[in-house]
Amino acid sequence: MKRIFNVSYISSGWEFQKKWISPLLFILTIILALPVAESKIVPIQSFHQTKTVAIQSGDTLWNLAGKYYGQGQQWRLFRKDNRFTNPNLIYPGDNLRVRLNAPIGSGSTIPLPIGTFPVIFSATKSVDAAILEYEWDGKKYQMTNSEFVTAFQDLPGYRQENYDSEEGRVEYLQELLSEKLKLLAAESAGFHEDEDLLHKAEDYRNQLLVERLTEVEVDEKVAYTDQELMDYYEAHKEEYVEEETVRATCVSLLDENKAEEAYAMFQEGSEITEIAEKFKNDLRGPGDGSSDPGNTGFFTRDASENWMPFVDAIFDMEIGGVTEEQMELDIGDDVYYLIFRKEEQKPSRQETFDEVKDNIVTVIEQQKKRERILSWVDEVTREGKLKLYPELIPVPEKPTEEEAAEETDGEDADQAEETSKEETE
Repeated sequence: MKRIFNVSYISSGWEFQKKWISPLLFILTIILALPVAESKIVPIQSFHQTKTVAIQSGDTLWNLAGKYYGQGQQWRLFRKDNRFTNPNLIYPGDNLRVRLNAPIGSGSTIPLPIGTFPVIFSATKSVDAAILEYEWDGKKYQMTNSEFVTAFQDLPGYRQENYDSEEGRVEYLQELLSEKLKLLAAESAGFHEDEDLLHKAEDYRNQLLVERLTEVEVDEKVAYTDQELMDYYEAHKEEYVEEETVRATCVSLLDENKAEEAYAMFQEGSEITEIAEKFKNDLRGPGDGSSDPGNTGFFTRDASENWMPFVDAIFDMEIGGVTEEQMELDIGDDVYYLIFRKEEQKPSRQETFDEVKDNIVTVIEQQKKRERILSWVDEVTREGKLKLYPELIPVPEKPTEEEAAEETDGEDADQAEETSKEETE
């Protein structure tokens, strides 16, 4: 049956038609997932200006990219400044380098007073005025002003920025309507009674229940003193040393002709910052930021293995020293041409307790959570009178040599067929 649903935007007058998870098992999983207090993120290339942020519980690279770079899809930028053991596993207490010049937005939240929406979407000033009505399968629905405001305020800051206009909010209203219609269509198709989906929903519900229980039994029972934090700091001071860093002005080019032109200007006495400004759209590598061309930002001796000749040269220079000749660096299939000047140098220093206190708090909390959760599992095990019968666990039968050979032959045949299809396409 072909369905037609009607939608009316009240304020604008628009009208159009558009045709089992075991709790104990879950707890044990949490234990295995809790990290030990060791770093899984190692800073690498840092010629861009960056700051260091501490990973908090619940963080992912996706939501951190949304916060600092405006879009979750930008998480790959983190890989340009950090080396990850596994980007899918980041742990509280790890330090992440974040570029200061976010490519899209800072992710700040836009103030959104509820009282502004009736003016935009409704002819009345009632907080719960209906801002749209729609019909599906003969049944009428509506969305109130407060429902829309709540949905809008639940959006990440960068998405609110995308809709920061009357037209933008109308666009979001259409998207919200589209999602509601999809849900109605799914229910009309009977998916809300699909046993597999209901089973998955029940699994997810169970996980949420256990997670909440874990918050109450673990997170809310973790306590520590300032003295414990200080004791940890004193015992791990070597982990909180800020490395020696330098900053330079660098003109790094791939185009050989432009590199010769830049070097000629340099030999004639042109200021290196002026050269960087002239070629700012062509800079590649250290100092290639368009907002401050040439400025490498501060970096350490282990900033990048690929750029070690440049890094070593900068560290060996006196402040104010300049390259005597144009440096050529072969990196992969590219040749970079560099001229540079050393601007600043900061010696290594011991970070103070106050500077690293937040990081230590994260480490101590994780240690205490591990201790508490192990104790809690013992309590749950005793209360649940858990009994294991390992002798009753079935052992999978190993396939015979003939069966294994047949399975391998079948996989080879499938692979050959797939390869043939790809070649044909």
